[in-house]
Amino acid sequence: MDVQDKFKSYLQGRGLSRRTIRTYITTLNRFTKWIEQVYGEFDVAAITPLDVADYRRYLNQKGKKPATVNHALDVLNCFFAWANAEGNVQTNPVAGIKRMREQKNAPRWLGRRELGALIRAVQKYGKSRDIALVMLLIHTGLRISEAVSLRQGDIVLRERSGLVRVRQGKGDKYREVPLNITVRRVLDGYIGETKGEWLFPSRRGGHISTRAAENILTKYGRLAGLDVTPHMLRHTFGKMLVDAGESLDRVAALMGHSNLNTTARYTRPSAQDLEYAVEKLAWE
Repeated sequence: MDVQDKFKSYLQGRGLSRRTIRTYITTLNRFTKWIEQVYGEFDVAAITPLDVADYRRYLNQKGKKPATVNHALDVLNCFFAWANAEGNVQTNPVAGIKRMREQKNAPRWLGRRELGALIRAVQKYGKSRDIALVMLLIHTGLRISEAVSLRQGDIVLRERSGLVRVRQGKGDKYREVPLNITVRRVLDGYIGETKGEWLFPSRRGGHISTRAAENILTKYGRLAGLDVTPHMLRHTFGKMLVDAGESLDRVAALMGHSNLNTTARYTRPSAQDLEYAVEKLAWE
């Protein structure tokens, strides 16, 4: 087993998702191929900080975005830190390499028209499970992994109130998110016709996977003429709360953020917000 295969086994042992591991290995392979093109072979013990700095410059000259370059540096830092701990390299050549400065853009969320188009598509073409999933994501801001792993007992519906219990949020943190009347009505009808332990059961038993839920959103996004992801709906929830005047500490508590700086992203104007601002000055 070569050093890259051992690194992959290390990532799997950390419990990372298949998608994350695939991204790490692909990024590492691009670096090794570049080294092979420059030097003829890849020798992990021979890599120097100058090699990493040159690769950083190479990616920048190819027009890669700062976020892409920094992600590559993060992956290489993880790899060489592991290689150093394993005794494959004496020092981590990425340790002193500066990251590129990134423009901090607002997260991508749906505007009211886009949100309306998505909801209409789901209402028109979706079955009750899909409607319940989309409405839950929009009105609670749950991460997709949190939503698909909900049990029916995690949903509490009362006449004038309700909540969803997130038992295993990010970092295994527990939180409760109130349910407004809109999503309570949807969930009440859906739960009444759903059998079993899971809120969103799969045909094979257990709950639907995050990939299946992502495919559901992709389907209705296309029907609405949109490119929609689960995290986009989470961002939409946060943005709507901030626009409604809610304080950052309340938004952070609802979304399960441990750092208010994460929540503060929703106060940052999006490209659409800026377009609306300058359009107010138009003479036509």
